[in-house]
Amino acid sequence: MRFLRTFRVFPLLFLSLFLGRTFTAYADFKLLDAIEEFGEKRFVKTKPSRIKSGPLRIHPSLRSSATYDSNILLEDTDAREDVIYNIQPGVIVELPINKHQIVAGYEADFEIFSKSRHHNQNDQNQNFFALADFRFPSWYVNVLERFSETSSRAGTTFTDRIPRYDQSIHPKIGYHWKRFTFEGAFRYFIRDFRRQVNDNLDFEERAWTGVLYYDLFARLKALLEYQIAQIDYDDNHARAGTFQQVRAGLDGEIMPNLRVKVRGGLQFRNYGASAENDFNSFVADIWAEYKIRPDLTLVATAGREPVEATFGSVNYYLEHRLGFGIEYSPWLRWTLFSGFDYIRQGYAERETSGGQTGFRRDQSFGGRYGIRYLMNEWLELELAYQHLHRHSNFASQEYTDHRVSLSSVLAY
Repeated sequence: MRFLRTFRVFPLLFLSLFLGRTFTAYADFKLLDAIEEFGEKRFVKTKPSRIKSGPLRIHPSLRSSATYDSNILLEDTDAREDVIYNIQPGVIVELPINKHQIVAGYEADFEIFSKSRHHNQNDQNQNFFALADFRFPSWYVNVLERFSETSSRAGTTFTDRIPRYDQSIHPKIGYHWKRFTFEGAFRYFIRDFRRQVNDNLDFEERAWTGVLYYDLFARLKALLEYQIAQIDYDDNHARAGTFQQVRAGLDGEIMPNLRVKVRGGLQFRNYGASAENDFNSFVADIWAEYKIRPDLTLVATAGREPVEATFGSVNYYLEHRLGFGIEYSPWLRWTLFSGFDYIRQGYAERETSGGQTGFRRDQSFGGRYGIRYLMNEWLELELAYQHLHRHSNFASQEYTDHRVSLSSVLAY
């Protein structure tokens, strides 16, 4: 009965169903799903446009959802439930020029909590990207810029919603020679928290990357990558550091219908302050998609890497993650989907929180399951259930969350 009472704004539920689609209620910008990046290829994947203005192709969309959330603040005790409505209007504008592409996209996100005592959680978020991609017979250059004003949770450490600005620019240039491709890239990323209490976590990162690709087969590349990066915190200079990374891997189709992105190697993460723990160990990132047949697709992911922490004075935690997903279309226009994720995090230094002192260790288990219906080529509906549980040796950091969403996307 408690669950049913939460859905007291019943007409809004059906309004959201026919407006657009997004699952999570925390500024999850699906607009970025349009950006494809595989090997040295980076482009925006769009459907045929119904709206044109001269050479421009315009792709508007309107997403919305109603999500029941059993623990809106991810609290360890006394969880608070609510229904959150998200309305996300967006547009992608594309200018194709022969093999070249210039694209810009914008999406807003209006979050509305239905209970009056949670109205201070309401927020308006926005996201923007621009991509210029130029391809020539023996070389290419592309530049991707992203900007986000969001209140989503900044990584897995935070359980609070953290208002911030994220911005990055990432140019790449490459040259083809026989079966080799030489690529150089630069990435500048800045994160600026909007609340003064979080100012000590404001940082900027600069990274230079060089990649050598070798064509093993028509659709499969081997690669060797080197990266050096510098991270600087505006109000916490002890956390400044230099990262170096060497990885090898594969990119492309190992066999028909099996695509992979595999990276593995060593990372050397050295912080400027001698008292801070450094990281010198193995890192890996694996993604594989196997299309068993046209109506059945499997996806698997795995990874091991250090991540900048936001817990006390700890600089980083080491994260291991595993994921598995499946999509099956048993009938025309219907798709069943499910996914499971496991994440383990070990913090590099001792810290005190909630009356406990020690090395924090977390394990998170989550899953998402549902059904999607393609009503027609421009309207898609979805019903989904998601659960997430974080177990920690710091009791105050544990939580369990359940969500049920009814959503849709209108993309014309």
